[in-house]
Amino acid sequence: MAKAEAEESLTEGQRLELLEKQMETNRLMMMVLAVLALIGLSVGLTMAVVKLFEPSVTYADSRDIKRIEADLAQVIEAANQFQLDAERYRELLDSSHATAFQRTLLEQERNYQLHLTALKDGMRDLARMVPGSRTWLDMYNEQMDTALRISRQRQERLEALQTNALPSPTAVPLPRIVN
Repeated sequence: MAKAEAEESLTEGQRLELLEKQMETNRLMMMVLAVLALIGLSVGLTMAVVKLFEPSVTYADSRDIKRIEADLAQVIEAANQFQLDAERYRELLDSSHATAFQRTLLEQERNYQLHLTALKDGMRDLARMVPGSRTWLDMYNEQMDTALRISRQRQERLEALQTNALPSPTAVPLPRIVN
């Protein structure tokens, strides 16, 4: 009640002055609240944008790590087995029929060339022992040279064959294990 009595004893000017002070205080409070609301809005908007662009990250727990380690052990075991198989297949291919057959053909061609050379030399020696024309020896030597040239070409083709070369290994995708 004392406040009501104090207000009654105030003059119009004092009341007006008091109201103006309250209005200034209210206006200042409204500005502070508006600034705080603006700051809150900007913080909220920033948080929303950051949350929107934040990558989704999932962390592995110990079960996932153990599963990955088990998968890795399987992959390592498969790689080791593949290496052993590749070495075994290389040995098998080296001793395969194609390689042995190639070796036999190469030896046969060398022997054939030795035989043709011996025949040619023998015929030359024989021609020296026989009196008369030797034009037949030139024709014989020509035929023997042709046979030797063809044999050498065959030998080169056989040597060029790579029967023991393995094809380049290719990656084989492993089945995906999902637990």
